[in-house]
Amino acid sequence: MGHEQNQGAALLQMLPLLWLLPHSWAVPEAPTPMWPDDLQNHTFLHTVYCQDGSPSVGLSEAYDEDQLFFFDFSQNTRVPRLPEFADWAQEQGDAPAILFDKEFCEWMIQQIGPKLDGKIPVSRVPRNALPSDLLENVLCGVAFGLGVLGIIVGIVLIIYFRKPCSGD
Repeated sequence: MGHEQNQGAALLQMLPLLWLLPHSWAVPEAPTPMWPDDLQNHTFLHTVYCQDGSPSVGLSEAYDEDQLFFFDFSQNTRVPRLPEFADWAQEQGDAPAILFDKEFCEWMIQQIGPKLDGKIPVSRVPRNALPSDLLENVLCGVAFGLGVLGIIVGIVLIIYFRKPCSGD
């Protein structure tokens, strides 16, 4: 038992040296993936969402964070963001999959949503939110008022400090 304790104590003293292990011969170096210089990683996002509010269902397709299409569920067609994408928008090969996603999403809202009500966080726009036009007008008015106040204070300070000092 004494010999095992001494051996354990010796191993404990070597514990701080374990950080060197990945740099040693004991672990073979993993090959680094080599990509040709002209290749890049791109992302295509196909996002389906549904909610109780309006719009109830939506689909957006984006490539590298630039929206390409959105799906108009009332006409079951893709709507391109730019006219250059119109030819691609005509392709309807995945329309059954999109309609399945819509039905599945609505089913989840109707069947699972009520069971999780109050148990998961929900992010919704407040019902009594300020209209954007009113908010925009108020913010512009405040900014204009601060600008005029700044001009008046600036003129007063310029006039005050241009007076000659007395008593010298």
